[in-house]
Amino acid sequence: MPGVANSGPSTSSRETANPCSRKKVHFGSIHDAVRAGDVKQLSEIVERGASINEVDVLHKFTPLHWAAHSGSLECLHWLLWHGADITHVTTRGWAASHIAAIRGQDACVQALIMNGANLTAQDDRGCTPLHLAATHGHSFTLQIMLRSGVDPSVTDKREWRPVHYAAFHGRLGCLQLLVKWGCSIEDVDYNGNLPEPPWIPVEPLIPWLGMLDLHNLAPAYLHGLIFLYLYITVHDHFAFF
Repeated sequence: MPGVANSGPSTSSRETANPCSRKKVHFGSIHDAVRAGDVKQLSEIVERGASINEVDVLHKFTPLHWAAHSGSLECLHWLLWHGADITHVTTRGWAASHIAAIRGQDACVQALIMNGANLTAQDDRGCTPLHLAATHGHSFTLQIMLRSGVDPSVTDKREWRPVHYAAFHGRLGCLQLLVKWGCSIEDVDYNGNLPEPPWIPVEPLIPWLGMLDLHNLAPAYLHGLIFLYLYITVHDHFAFF
């Protein structure tokens, strides 16, 4: 182009655009390598003397916690194979299994179960990974844990069961799953509360829950459907008035 010394891409910009010419990222800590899912650098960092159970300063996570958090399955397998402490907990009482349940990392949950993770371990509120999966609406993660044989009616310090958390947070898929696994929706906590939403819209008038796109429903309406589902389950019918 007239008046422009070099209108084409420079050598440096061409190199940047070419993935093969990019410089390899070197991670400064074992936690960074795990978060990025780089098992090769994870291995190299441990070989240089880093502890496989090193706790980071900010979150008090071990590398295994970060693998569960980020879904770095290959790193998680490597850490477990090399003896990472599967029972180590954060200041909130979360083991790697709690983190994987919160994040809905299904494959990581499965790997942790196969390596002996204790799914009945309670955090500082008495919540197990089952409670946390129900809280965050991860029904497939919940199903994996239920299939492993964990008690679906385990209680926290308030005597809340996973079904209470699923109802309170509007997690219909988790609620339906727990009911199918035999959880009672008439169980009460130590205050006598049933597993139902904290408040209910006036007219939840759609009985065919399976036909709904739950991801696009407003939270307020979803809470109404939770109540409706509980009503139908208890009374085996629904009548419009």
